[in-house]
Amino acid sequence: MIKKINKRDIEPKETSCGLLRELYASENLSIAHDIVLQDAKKHMHKKMEEIYYVEKGEGELVIGNEVLKIKEGDLIPIPKNTWHCLRRIKNKPLEVLVITYPKFDPKDVIFED
Repeated sequence: MIKKINKRDIEPKETSCGLLRELYASENLSIAHDIVLQDAKKHMHKKMEEIYYVEKGEGELVIGNEVLKIKEGDLIPIPKNTWHCLRRIKNKPLEVLVITYPKFDPKDVIFED
């Protein structure tokens, strides 16, 4: 049976950069909604690719050595083995849908020293 999911029905969990709602997870992929409340720590993944879709607000995505200005409607693919982190601009709201393939694995989050 197909199940409808609404992000408002999922309790957010506090993370190092804000509030995260895991919307969906299967063997192959994960989808989460992230409300960015503070800058994330620069990190990468050896196995996972990510796609960020900016649902609300604006900010910056540091990806490799590049800083991208991001805003509502932007979609940014992040290949595995790529250093990256999200930043808010001047305390403006920033909400991002994060799609991870394969499924999110906290053991595959490698933080920069």
